[in-house]
Amino acid sequence: MGLSILKKGYIKKVFPVRNSDSHKGENGKVLIVGGSIEYYGAPLLSALGALYSGADLIYIFVPESNFDVARSLYPDFIVKKFPGQYLTHTGVKDIVDFSKECDAVLIGPGMYEREVTVRAILELVEGINKPMVLDSTAIEVLKLVKEVPLPQPIVVCPHKNEFEHLTDRDIKELKNDEDLNKLIRTIASEMKINIVLKSPTDIIASHEGDIVLNKTGNAGLTVGGTGDVLAGVITSLIAQKAEPFVASQIGAFLVGYTGDFLYKQKDYCFSATDVALELPFIIKNILQ
Repeated sequence: MGLSILKKGYIKKVFPVRNSDSHKGENGKVLIVGGSIEYYGAPLLSALGALYSGADLIYIFVPESNFDVARSLYPDFIVKKFPGQYLTHTGVKDIVDFSKECDAVLIGPGMYEREVTVRAILELVEGINKPMVLDSTAIEVLKLVKEVPLPQPIVVCPHKNEFEHLTDRDIKELKNDEDLNKLIRTIASEMKINIVLKSPTDIIASHEGDIVLNKTGNAGLTVGGTGDVLAGVITSLIAQKAEPFVASQIGAFLVGYTGDFLYKQKDYCFSATDVALELPFIIKNILQ
C-alpha cells in the first residue's frame, strides 16, 4: 500500500478553527528568532508567512544590526533586538524570558552558520519549553542535544543537504524512494521530532514515525525565501493549536498550492514575498 498524499479536502478538515468570540492573542502568538548581518530578510519572510496564515501576534528577535530595517518593513510586526550582528550567548536570556509569553517559537531563518551562533541556539532549544520549529542553521543543534526526546515538540524543515548534514547520510546512496522514506521515518522516530523534508515531493514524518507525502508545488518554489515562509506558516499553525505533525502537513500543502496558483499567473517568475501575500486568498479558497 502506498503512502497517503495530502489532498485539499483533508487540509480543510484539519485547519484550525477560530472562535468567533476570541480576542487579540488568542489565535496564536508567534516568536521568530533569526537574522544576521548577511541575511536580514529571512526572518521577515517567516513573519509574513506566520501573519498571513492567521496568527494574531508576530514577535521577531533580530540582531541590532538588522533592527532598523526589520522594524521599518511592516507595522504589524513587533520587533526586538539582541546585541551584535548575529546571535551569541549574550542575547539568549532575553529571548528565553520573552518566549514565555508566546505559543510557538521559530528559530533559524537567516542565521549564518557560526559556532558561537549554533551554541547560542542550543541554549535557546534547551531553555525554551514551547513548541518549536527549527530551520536552516538551527537544525544543526539537534546533533548536539545529549538526550531525546526534548521536552517540547520539535519540527525541522530541512532541504536534502541539511537533512544529510543532520543525519550524516548521503541520500544519493539510497536505492529508491522507499529507502528514503524508511530513513526519514527512522530518524523522526529515534530523535522524536517531526520532519518536513523539502523536495519536489515533500516527505512529512511525525515523531511517531507516520509519513505522508505532499505533491503540491513546482520548480518556482526554488526561489530564495520560500522555505522561510513555510517555516513561518508551520509555526503560526502550531500557535493556533494545530498539532505539530498536522501543522507541518497544512504548511507544506499551502505553500505548494500557493506556488501552483502563482505559476498559473506568473510562470516561474514569482518571489517568496508573492507566496506569503497570496496565502490568505489560497486559505480562503481551501476553506470555503
